[in-house]
Amino acid sequence: MKPLARKGSIFSENLPEEVILYDKTSNKVHCLNKTAAAIWESCDGTRTVDDLAQIIEAKFGAPSDRRVVLQALDELKKAELLEAGSVMVPEAALSSRREAVGKIALASTALVATLVVSTPAVHASKPCATANAAACRA
Repeated sequence: MKPLARKGSIFSENLPEEVILYDKTSNKVHCLNKTAAAIWESCDGTRTVDDLAQIIEAKFGAPSDRRVVLQALDELKKAELLEAGSVMVPEAALSSRREAVGKIALASTALVATLVVSTPAVHASKPCATANAAACRA
């Protein structure tokens, strides 16, 4: 498994503690913590889960843990931030999801949060009817 991040139609903004991704095709905003962001940015289609775990270990000084990487990949996949078919997270790898979530909670890492945003057209002002034109200008 060598995951590939979906970068087309995605605008990213790096903040001190997280990365914000805006998916122009789905109008969703994704907030990735530092761990998930490092994994997403490192998913270039050439790295394995073990490679990604080593990157996280080197970057954050935490012991490498495949389960954290697999959890992040699962969440990135569900958020449609990985190229289709580039990653398959087997349920067996996440069989102890409670254990993985507990470990993530201890590391204070909520990996990916997603919000649906409305398109700019939804907020565009509607033209005033001629009978109400004076009220619209007020």
